[in-house]
Amino acid sequence: MISTIDNNSQNSLRVVLVAENVSRRMGGESGKNLYYFYLFQERGIDLQIVCHARVREELRQEFPHDQDFNKFHFIEDNWLQKSIWRVGKLFHYRIEDLIFLQMVHWITQIQARKVVKKLIKSQDIHIVFQPSPITPKGLNFMYNLGVPVVLGPLAGGVDFPPDFRYMDSKFAVVSVTLGRLLSNILHRFVPGKLKAETLIVANDLTKKSLPTGCKGKVYEVIECGVDLDIWQPRKQPETNPEKPVRFVYLGRFVDWKGIQFLVDAFKQVADETNAVLELVGDGELREDLETQVADLGLENNVKFRGWMKREQASKLLCECDVFVMPSLREAGGNAVLEAMALGLPVIATKWAGPANTLHPDCGIWVEPTSIEAFVNGFALSMIKLANSPELRRQMGEAGPKRVRTNYFDWDSKVDRIIEIFDETLSRQPEAQKTCQPRKLTSQTYT
Repeated sequence: MISTIDNNSQNSLRVVLVAENVSRRMGGESGKNLYYFYLFQERGIDLQIVCHARVREELRQEFPHDQDFNKFHFIEDNWLQKSIWRVGKLFHYRIEDLIFLQMVHWITQIQARKVVKKLIKSQDIHIVFQPSPITPKGLNFMYNLGVPVVLGPLAGGVDFPPDFRYMDSKFAVVSVTLGRLLSNILHRFVPGKLKAETLIVANDLTKKSLPTGCKGKVYEVIECGVDLDIWQPRKQPETNPEKPVRFVYLGRFVDWKGIQFLVDAFKQVADETNAVLELVGDGELREDLETQVADLGLENNVKFRGWMKREQASKLLCECDVFVMPSLREAGGNAVLEAMALGLPVIATKWAGPANTLHPDCGIWVEPTSIEAFVNGFALSMIKLANSPELRRQMGEAGPKRVRTNYFDWDSKVDRIIEIFDETLSRQPEAQKTCQPRKLTSQTYT
């Protein structure tokens, strides 16, 4: 079941969404902010967005009519930000990102806060909503605005499983540790997260990573979402013992995605079955993975597909039998949700994001207790599904049902966030209430 807004209410909810980047081209967090814009509009919410001027031209193309485009309010870089950015280029990229780019971002947030305060007065805003950046430790400048502030869904705060923490460099460990300690101090001076009325987190790990002293009510809603107009359930394939079972990985070729362990595991699978592993994506490990595949004698079983457009990737996944996600540091895991929505059984690491989104009805978890257990766990799981067409079918059919009933698709996710807006307003003192919670009507999602 999902809910839709009853637009007969005389008091339209007026929201300011604060997000530095709103963009299809940038993807990630930036692309999600466009979903919020379109779906809030559909539900009768009067939405204004405060974002950076770098996305102005793209949004002008996205919204050729002034009625929509004028709802965006742009922040320009000032001379100080440009100077800090130039100095940051002289340092190692991690130092640049951790210190200098953070300073540039903070100045943008200070400027955004001024714009938001003006909009609250001129537009009679009821709620300030900031869905990005999604980091739970990052500073937030939206406080003391006179209206409730809702932050999230936040994600992050995810470390490697204990036996895989060697994968973090000493520099990264020291930087993250110092950054987290410093953040608790800085939040006392910039108390946006501490004073927010509502914080939405993706999972319990993120909740535990919130700065000490947060006073707002905490809700749990996954940070990512599935567009069911694109990722629609496929027709379950008919069993043909002559055809190889096709496993598919979709994502970046980086170490924390665990793809190197997947290739090791697939050696056992190839020795016992005629299965094929499709690797969709690219990244810094590409050459190492090609060498690994050659050394293991898997050239005929492992296919490197490179990056694919979303429509092409969806078509390939529909032709495959099982989706595999060996990631060891996945805060969300959108690819897992998309595979489930298509109707593929999933094998994934039981850690962080996939530990929350996957379920035994629609896939198999692999515990990352040690490197050997992890590799063997993936191998045995793939062999099991390669030899069990009926189990693949059952798990595949369960996937779309789980996506539609757990706020994993964009429509139900946005409806849940609007319910949280209403609950946030209902907790305000009577004198501060300027918008009554709207009535929600339920309908069956078909």
